[in-house]
Amino acid sequence: MTLTAVHMHDPAVSAPADTPAPQPGLLVADRFSQGPNYRSRRKAGTRDWLLTFTIGGEGRYECAGQEFFCRTGDVMLLQPGTPHDYGTSPTTGQWQFYWAHFLPRPAWTAWLLWDELAPGLRKTHVSDAPDRSRLAAVFERLRADINGPEPWSGHLAENALEEAILLIAQAHSHTADRPLDPRVAHVVQEIVRRYREPLTVADLAATVHLSPSRLAHLFRLATGEAPIQMCLRLRLRQAARLLEFSTLSVAEIAAEVGFESPFYFSRQFRRQFGVSPALYRAQRSGL
Repeated sequence: MTLTAVHMHDPAVSAPADTPAPQPGLLVADRFSQGPNYRSRRKAGTRDWLLTFTIGGEGRYECAGQEFFCRTGDVMLLQPGTPHDYGTSPTTGQWQFYWAHFLPRPAWTAWLLWDELAPGLRKTHVSDAPDRSRLAAVFERLRADINGPEPWSGHLAENALEEAILLIAQAHSHTADRPLDPRVAHVVQEIVRRYREPLTVADLAATVHLSPSRLAHLFRLATGEAPIQMCLRLRLRQAARLLEFSTLSVAEIAAEVGFESPFYFSRQFRRQFGVSPALYRAQRSGL
């Protein structure tokens, strides 16, 4: 997962057009304290996940034609591609919250199985005040590490996000027991192990004795994405790391992570990260 030191101003104020989203593939996080005019609307959703943790006031989410509210201790999660419209609740006129745009590690899949309020919108609650304080402290560390000057700051930020998700999952487990479908869990492990291979949904479905259509349905329900989307995301994440930390050529990296065509690799990389592999390497090298 790539990180950015630039704070994105996520909201728009009652804007008719879509609110700009962070570049997909970037881990971006911050803390906001917003007044009554705060609003963010995206008709096609985003291409990453968005998590918010309310620490004061009240927020409002509109999703799938329904309206939901979040108060202190509530954690909301929007999956990729979910149309949404959220902002400060008119009831309180103010909303304080932490937020993070991210692409999850495969291991996080089982930790994000919270109650689904509407298609693509999940919610859970951190009820204990000490747990909320600890979670807020982790988000503060995440914010600091994202903007840290040290070479290890990015890795520390990603680990802070993982800690935050673990704390939320722990709180959720106190009120719910919804383990990941073992068939989906097995397929996730297969994708992590074999993402360099030319996998198909039929290949993966055969490993758990399901039809491709049934696996695709269960997998998307549990993870928010298709099996092949997860495979592609893993390939591109590994490619980004190789661009940053190796001297392999773009063509060599494409082959290393499982792309048969360097051209197709470059096109998918640009779509995910917003720049070509060569420019990404130059940016990460400080050139």
